[in-house]
Amino acid sequence: MVKQIPNVLSAFRIFDLVIVIIFMEYGMSIWAAAFFTVGILSDILDGFLARRNNSVTTLGKIIDPLADKILNIGVLTAMIKIIDVPYWMVIVIIAREFAVTGLRIIAANENIIIPANKWGKLKTTSQFIAIIILILGSKEIGIYLLLLAVLFTVISGYIYFYDYYKAVK
Repeated sequence: MVKQIPNVLSAFRIFDLVIVIIFMEYGMSIWAAAFFTVGILSDILDGFLARRNNSVTTLGKIIDPLADKILNIGVLTAMIKIIDVPYWMVIVIIAREFAVTGLRIIAANENIIIPANKWGKLKTTSQFIAIIILILGSKEIGIYLLLLAVLFTVISGYIYFYDYYKAVK
C-alpha cells in the first residue's frame, strides 16, 4: 500500500483541479489558492515518497507529470474566463508543454533521456507563483508574473530542444 501513495497523490492532483476551479468560479479565492497549493505540495511529496520508498513505478512516471500538466493547464485555462488572463499566454504555455512532452517521447524511443533542468524547474515555479497571485486577486502583479513565466516557458522549451539536437547530432 505504501508503494501506491505517490500514485494516489498524483491522481489527487487531477481531482484537485475540479476543486480549485469551483472555488475560483464562486469567488472563494483563499480556498482556491489553498487547494492549488495543496496540489503543488502533493507533487513534491509524491516524488519524495517514491524515491525514499524505492517505489518509482511505470504508472507513476506517466501519471505524475501528466497530473502536474492537467492541474496547471486546467487552472490557467479556467483563468481565461474567470480572471480574464490573456489567452495567448495560456496558449504559449500549453504549446510548450505538448512540444516538450512530444520531444521526450521521441527521445525516449531513441534511448535518449532528456532530464528536467533548472530552466524547467524555474518555469514550473514561476507558473505556480503567478497562478497563486492571480487566484488571490492581484491581477496586475499576477499578469506580470505570468508574463515572466511565459518567458521562462519559452526559454526552457528552447533548451530542451537544443539539448535533444545536441544528443542526436
